[in-house]
Amino acid sequence: MLTNKFKINYSIGAIPNGIKTDTFTFFLLFFYSNIIGLNPGLAGSAIFIALCFDAFTDPLMGTISDRTNSSFGRRHPYMFISFIPMSLGYIFLFAPRQDWDMSQNDLFVWMTIFTILTRIGMTLFDIPHRAFGGEVTKNYEERTLLMSWREMIAWVAGLSNAFLGYGIFFASTPEYPQGQLNPDAWLPFAITGAIVMVITVLYSSFSTKNEVKALSKWSGSISLGDILKELKIALGNKSFLIFFFGNLFLSLSWGLANTLTLFVNTYFWEFEATQIKYFLPIYLVATLFAFYLTPRLVDLYDKRLIVLVCIGAVGVLSPAAFIMYNLGLTPEKGSLQLVFFISSFLLFLITFNITGIMVRDSMVGDIADEVELQSGKRQEGILFATVGFMQKLNAGLGSFFAGQVLNIINFDRSNHTAEQAYSLAFVQGPVTTLLMIVPLIIFYKYSLSAKKHKEIMKALELKN
Repeated sequence: MLTNKFKINYSIGAIPNGIKTDTFTFFLLFFYSNIIGLNPGLAGSAIFIALCFDAFTDPLMGTISDRTNSSFGRRHPYMFISFIPMSLGYIFLFAPRQDWDMSQNDLFVWMTIFTILTRIGMTLFDIPHRAFGGEVTKNYEERTLLMSWREMIAWVAGLSNAFLGYGIFFASTPEYPQGQLNPDAWLPFAITGAIVMVITVLYSSFSTKNEVKALSKWSGSISLGDILKELKIALGNKSFLIFFFGNLFLSLSWGLANTLTLFVNTYFWEFEATQIKYFLPIYLVATLFAFYLTPRLVDLYDKRLIVLVCIGAVGVLSPAAFIMYNLGLTPEKGSLQLVFFISSFLLFLITFNITGIMVRDSMVGDIADEVELQSGKRQEGILFATVGFMQKLNAGLGSFFAGQVLNIINFDRSNHTAEQAYSLAFVQGPVTTLLMIVPLIIFYKYSLSAKKHKEIMKALELKN
């Protein structure tokens, strides 16, 4: 059994990705399109290009870390050096200012380069770190608990990052009542996040390095032919394919909704940053609820059923506040009463969302056991690369399509219309619900149950 001390030390490694994911999902497109003035279509395209780069580097990192043998194990050597590109890319990404007088092409290239650099740093750390967590325990329930710890810490990190933004750096001033529009606030916000990333990467890497002694070492071939053959087995696994495509469409729908959140809160609901920060305790309570509920639900129900219920609930709750607005049942825009009204739906929506994420993360370790039975190799690296890539898809695809939506409606940050703001809220609400029908259908076909996993583990014991 894993100790609570190890779980905490390991889960602290989720903080960098929690910060980066929160920033890339909610703030990055807003910063470049509303603060610096980059065309939102170009900003979304820059994020999409970086995402295409990840489509190559993430599985490559997973494959490399699977096949690495060193005194620090298969994963830790990459974790130790990841903070360098991660922190530098993150800081430079938010360095541009309007008075730099950069052209649209220059801004586009700058954003693309440093988005890619930040993501490379995250790839070097997050994929080996996830794979390490999947490898360190093979117990069905304990694996769920460990990934629940990791996901909880990641969400708390993201919420803390958002609180720093809305509560401190984006505080209202006489010149900028909506402090998120203050150009001087963004670079200090990024530097603070980068410092926390560096500290937590190094802490989690060093505090867990002794655990690698008890883990397996790679003993197979590293020839290109054998690598491709083993990858084909891993990536061709039926459970994995269902998991991949289900998460792909979830990333499209939920990522689009998340990316538009700050736009909708600012321009449709007309909230100030100091009001938006009151949503953060709701996210925190929902995170703790999900952390408490997830392991207990997995003890009672198959993971497939839990995921289906969570997707369905998120789909139903996403447009609730928007529908109530159209029925004339919401408080006045820009009021604190409206914050509390929306929070009543948000609490349940986020609880279901995080519970679904925690359960889906734990599925990857189960799939790795099935792949080992088929191929004779532990390939957590390549499989957990998909989880890291899915989180990037969440922000990347969401930002890309959000940028296209802003372009299509000709959204003007300094002269927007009520109709444009309404269109953004419509996309964030009802359109998100419609998009979630697809992953609901896909995950319905998932068949790797607790019973089947026990049979797999027995077969592996006999085989070894």
